[in-house]
Amino acid sequence: MRARTAASFQRTSISTRDKISALCLTSKRSVRIRVSPWVNKLASAHAIPNRTQFAMELCLEEVLSNIIRHGYASESNRAVFIRYEMPRDAFITLVIEDEAPPFNPLLVPDPLSPQSLEDISGGGQGIRLLKQFADEVKYERKPSGNRLIISFDSPGSSRTIPQTTAS
Repeated sequence: MRARTAASFQRTSISTRDKISALCLTSKRSVRIRVSPWVNKLASAHAIPNRTQFAMELCLEEVLSNIIRHGYASESNRAVFIRYEMPRDAFITLVIEDEAPPFNPLLVPDPLSPQSLEDISGGGQGIRLLKQFADEVKYERKPSGNRLIISFDSPGSSRTIPQTTAS
């Protein structure tokens, strides 16, 4: 099976008016800087609280880092597709898809809690952070890759766009 590049994924515009929004990235470490502005736009459009926004960004950073570094072995120009959904008020879902070899992060045993900064510097805490900051994490194996579904209960967020009034 031939691997698709990021350019071959259907690109979806980032419309803050949509209940579904997507972002297609290449597997370069530098593209992770596009995630925060994307999440900021979503947060503004859907009144996502700061705490949930922080959790979304942290989880995406960890997942993208693992996909790029381990799944794609730092091979550039491979696709990572992120989709935001809000199926109902106060419930947010991020769907991350790649074409890396199979990897189910839910089967990885939790590492011991770090006792010092030296314990953290070696890495290995990303999956633990993902499980800690997300309210639900699901994994699906695709014929051509992986799908990770990360969900957040987000009281106060809304599927509708907040209306602003002129003062």
